[in-house]
Amino acid sequence: MWAKGYEIKGETFGEDALKFISFRPLGKDRFVRGSIKSLGKEYTKERIKERIELKRERKAVIPKRDYANKRLIDTSDEKFQNSPGLQRWAAVENLKIAAQAYNEAGSIKELEQKIATTAATGKEAKQTVRKLENRIKDLAEIIKYAEQYKANKAYHTAYKKSKNPDAYFRKHERQIILYGGARRMLEQAGIPLKGLNIDKLKAEYQELTAQKKELTATYKNCEKELKSLNRKLENLNQYLGRTEPLKSAQEQPDRDNNPSR
Repeated sequence: MWAKGYEIKGETFGEDALKFISFRPLGKDRFVRGSIKSLGKEYTKERIKERIELKRERKAVIPKRDYANKRLIDTSDEKFQNSPGLQRWAAVENLKIAAQAYNEAGSIKELEQKIATTAATGKEAKQTVRKLENRIKDLAEIIKYAEQYKANKAYHTAYKKSKNPDAYFRKHERQIILYGGARRMLEQAGIPLKGLNIDKLKAEYQELTAQKKELTATYKNCEKELKSLNRKLENLNQYLGRTEPLKSAQEQPDRDNNPSR
């Protein structure tokens, strides 16, 4: 406001300070109060102070630029060859990228070891997820047949005790057939019918589902971390002029036959 030529009074705080801050433009006789009624809530004394302090806080925080996951700048392009200034800029940027990658890695050997460990962890988690998926699928079938068996068992019992089995069967054919089919499927799956506990089966299903969710998050995090680690290694190899290909252990877990997500 001062830079715009306004005269200001009442900008101080304290016991003897004026309640309102006021502004008088050049060439005007009267001051205008910085109140809600006159200029709005953004020009009250307190609100102006808040904005100034917030601006100072923002200036005090210098954002740290993340170079580690950036790719090295390819300076072979013609635009770099014809511009020494652009070459110097790219050289500085590439140095920052390589330096941060090296600082975070500790050493190339440590980085390669971390890549191998992360890849192994991700692969093991994914393989376990696939096994869990098969078990969860089988268990879902078992639960379905267990409920079908339990829901229709009374019809089978009544059918066996009926004085007129043929008439009873005609009346409850569907329930009796469902019972028989469910019983055969459970016996084939090796599920003991005596003491059949559906709640226990459902509890196991929930537990396996939770394990699958946790392990899925593990291998996805490994894939993400591997991508970052491999980029660091690529940058360091390129910057140091190392041309050997990445080891197979550095490859991310295969994406073929991904478990359902």
